[in-house]
Amino acid sequence: MLYPNRMELTSYPGPMPGLHLEQFKEGNRVPRVPLRNRRIGEFLKELRLAEAWGTGVSKIRRRMRENGSPEPQFEFGDTYFTVILPAHPQYIVIHALRESAHLWAVGEKKQALEHVKAAVQRVPQSGALAARLIEYTSLIGEISEAEHYLQGFKHQEYGSTDGHLPYLAMARAYLDFQDSRKAASVLEQAKQPIRYDELIEFAVLHKRAGDLESAHRLFSDNFEFIREDPKAVHEFAETKMKLATQLRKRGGRASDIQTRLYKEAVELLRRVVFLSKDDMRTAWSYFHLAQALSRLRLPETEVTQAIEKAIAILPHENKFKEWIHNRKRD
Repeated sequence: MLYPNRMELTSYPGPMPGLHLEQFKEGNRVPRVPLRNRRIGEFLKELRLAEAWGTGVSKIRRRMRENGSPEPQFEFGDTYFTVILPAHPQYIVIHALRESAHLWAVGEKKQALEHVKAAVQRVPQSGALAARLIEYTSLIGEISEAEHYLQGFKHQEYGSTDGHLPYLAMARAYLDFQDSRKAASVLEQAKQPIRYDELIEFAVLHKRAGDLESAHRLFSDNFEFIREDPKAVHEFAETKMKLATQLRKRGGRASDIQTRLYKEAVELLRRVVFLSKDDMRTAWSYFHLAQALSRLRLPETEVTQAIEKAIAILPHENKFKEWIHNRKRD
């Protein structure tokens, strides 16, 4: 039988006479016993599915250990013999994430949350499960409970590949609750992700939290990997523009840095327009390009051309028209 957290194999009747449960414990040797059905036994030996040397139990233990799975369990009585093979912790995580996502999607939010909690009890060191628990708890408005879970998970020894996920989930929750200060604080505690998509999200969350310097550093350090991704390049350009805005009222060297940031943003936005196949992103890239060109006081024809292209793609976007109106008024 297959279960979310184990596989059970049961044979009837029970073990051959002479076998005892104590012999199946780690370090003990299972003695050889006569075949119950010699013809079937010989047939299985020919298929290399069985042998008569009593090494099967030690092989099971070794393979489970090499796989990173928990120890096998053996149970038997007069009428049955059961072997329980616990699932690998990562399988439990994957199954729980899939099942909880389905429950949440069909509106069974309480059951989804309880499903994740049960999985966390079995695999408390999983950063992915911790993140899902924080995400669902915050989505139902229990931000303080999500904070409590994060504090508890901080004491777990997370794996190197997912230890950052609970922090990213908590940062998203804070940003959804318009608390950028706490979001920036929790992001400072997170280790930098390894996976490309999570690394980009990490940078974007820093940007949303107002930590523009950290976001800019992350995008810059990984530009070699993001240069063909229009979404990531667009976020990088916006980060440069926001940094330039912070320096707008400063003079001297700060003004030079501001100009450089806008020029770099223009180059990035033109790259996004070239790469993007999504009308929404293309339109907003043209809009931000018009803004950057305007800040650099470049020829009016370039600014007009960019904003007109944005409007042509999204004619009903009021923010584009509002920007033109406010610019004329200024």
